[in-house]
Amino acid sequence: MRIVFCPDVALLSATAEKADDDRWRHQDVEFVAEVISQGTAAIDYGPKRLAYAAAEVPLYLIADPYRGRCHVFTHPKDGDYTTETTVAFGQELDLTGTVLGLTLRTDAFPRD
Repeated sequence: MRIVFCPDVALLSATAEKADDDRWRHQDVEFVAEVISQGTAAIDYGPKRLAYAAAEVPLYLIADPYRGRCHVFTHPKDGDYTTETTVAFGQELDLTGTVLGLTLRTDAFPRD
């Protein structure tokens, strides 16, 4: 059985090409972001995080309006991420040393 995830936001490499089955290759995914909902939180924190790490997606970001936090997972190895950075909404998230190369302001992120 093949499980397919549809992320809220994804960034593909500039050289990404579709595979023979007309799907994007997981090797070309550089960044994935998910905004947590009550119905998807367990999947986003669990199976999706592990699947993205197994696919060696370099950067996985979770924005969690229920906890008022962003979680950034980097350095995938052996099916999980080795680094997690957490910031509260309102703080800047420094992603300049990642594939995104930017600072993300979270002060306007809504809380649920």
